[in-house]
Amino acid sequence: MTVTRVADTLALPRSEAIGADTHELTWAVRGMAYLRVLKPRETLLLSLIGIATAVLAGQGRFELGRFALVSLAIVVGSSGANGLTNYLDRHVDARMRRTQRRVLAQRLIEPPEKALAWAATLVAVALGLALWLHPYAFFGGLAAVAAAVIARKTWATHFLGAVSSCGPLWVGWFAMRPQVTPVLALLTALVMLWVPVHVWNLMLAYRADYLRAGVNIFPLDRSPRLAYWLCFFMALGLWGVSLTLWWAGGLGWLYLGVGNAASVLMVWACWRALRATSPAAAFRAFKLSAYPFLGLTFLALLAEALWH
Repeated sequence: MTVTRVADTLALPRSEAIGADTHELTWAVRGMAYLRVLKPRETLLLSLIGIATAVLAGQGRFELGRFALVSLAIVVGSSGANGLTNYLDRHVDARMRRTQRRVLAQRLIEPPEKALAWAATLVAVALGLALWLHPYAFFGGLAAVAAAVIARKTWATHFLGAVSSCGPLWVGWFAMRPQVTPVLALLTALVMLWVPVHVWNLMLAYRADYLRAGVNIFPLDRSPRLAYWLCFFMALGLWGVSLTLWWAGGLGWLYLGVGNAASVLMVWACWRALRATSPAAAFRAFKLSAYPFLGLTFLALLAEALWH
């Protein structure tokens, strides 16, 4: 591995990479690679929605030790599931410009089966914790992991991805409150509607890159305008679910204000993307859908649960 590549991988200035001890730097690169293969940014967002849901399910009152185990199961499970999808998508990632710098695409973990073993171990630990917390939490997590690894890069990927993204939510809820309620159904609907809006806008933004890599699934195999319309209507659905959640969950004005503002911005971004039908507009909608929309919405839920 060249000094330039090492510096870029670790986000170090090249002068520091040149002056570093080669043996220590190699271990640093390896450690960073095993962290990066778990997709830390995506893991953080999934962990946020799971932990916020756990607090909401416990109505802001929980035994600290149990809550710590719930949080650990969510973070470890989300990390492991992301590692598994990284492993399964490694060949496509290597062909796409957007993902060529991912760990397995750069062959920073060799053989890649080491990354598979690392991710699978994390998933097993998380499922074991979930089973100890409650069987419902275990089956929710198991369903999410299964959905994450089945039929990658096919027409079913994004529908299964919607299921897998609900895993942290289900584990958090059932571990704290093993009951199916209207609030849980609405939270599930929120995440399931969010996933296509989030992913389809990304694919529209990098349409040429996906097609060049041989990925020709919806929305890439249809007119882009159809996908823009679907994203817009789903954004309207997100707004409706968010407002219904405020009413059904007996939430306060903080959530109403934040959730409503985030939903309006999401609808506006998808409408602008529909009008422009441009990669730049789709990318803006994609970026807004992550932490500005979903992250802030669940942070507001967390704040409401703790406040009450």
